[in-house]
Amino acid sequence: MAGPEIANLNDRIREVIGVAVDACELGIVRQMTGLPLGFSNVNFRIETDQGIFLARLCCTQSDDRIRDEARFLDSIRDTGFPASYPISRTDGTPITFHDDQRVMMYDFIVGEEPSVTPDSARQVGDAIGLLATLEVPASYSSRSLSDIDEAKQLLITKSDKLEMYPEFHSQFQQETEEIESFLQIELPRGFVHADAFPDNTIFRDGKLIALIDFEDSCEDSLLFDVGMTILGFGYRNDQPDSELIRGFLEGYQARRQLSDLEVDVLPTMVRWCAHGMTLWHLQRFIEDPTARQQRRISELQRLIERLHGKDADVIRSATGK
Repeated sequence: MAGPEIANLNDRIREVIGVAVDACELGIVRQMTGLPLGFSNVNFRIETDQGIFLARLCCTQSDDRIRDEARFLDSIRDTGFPASYPISRTDGTPITFHDDQRVMMYDFIVGEEPSVTPDSARQVGDAIGLLATLEVPASYSSRSLSDIDEAKQLLITKSDKLEMYPEFHSQFQQETEEIESFLQIELPRGFVHADAFPDNTIFRDGKLIALIDFEDSCEDSLLFDVGMTILGFGYRNDQPDSELIRGFLEGYQARRQLSDLEVDVLPTMVRWCAHGMTLWHLQRFIEDPTARQQRRISELQRLIERLHGKDADVIRSATGK
């Protein structure tokens, strides 16, 4: 079986990372190593004479969203929340601009992606629940990347391209129409990570050390983070696992209790999270069709079909409803 695709390290990237290291006064670079690729992030391990750091090429989000991410993390730095925090440049800003690239530097946190177990789910639930209790800075403005109006707009403006993929188009259109009324329900709002999957957590010796990759973070319904994290930590072998979901919810509700309404609509929120992810991948697929994106969209749409039935039943049973 082939291993994960690794970030490509060429002379151009070496140069821009070197500029960022200098701007943060992190010492003399000894070694740069590409890390496994996600769908949007491109990360590198950087060793200098002062320590080991992580360089992130900011490839997808706007400058304003990246600054919001850094602003929020700076605001919670003294709370002890387990995260990887950005390293500021000497001018106090978080982003190094060089050529047409943008780079942020972080401390490198040693650990591994966890096995998904009731205990790891519970620990991540505790972190997501704590995150929901933290104050959003007054100047923060980022909103969710999962936007129903954007989904509707995609169906209109890219209809010619979507029609080339009828296996995706029909279900995406139907789900957009069906989920819209749910999004009118008023739920408690606050800061959400929005992407708490196992590969965005770092564990060491069975303990959560850091929640990483706040690239999609935003202000949204707090239940959105619950739904999204269930997709990451509530499934085993592509099937919902009531023991995992209960573990996650126990951890979360130790920090923040869900309301009766939130519990009632949780299965639908999980559906919306899956549909929002489909939107993100579909937007990129129709502009640059790749087999990897195609597989991911197919997986998500099969998941959504199950969330109309048996998967929703498992999630509901795990809440005690």
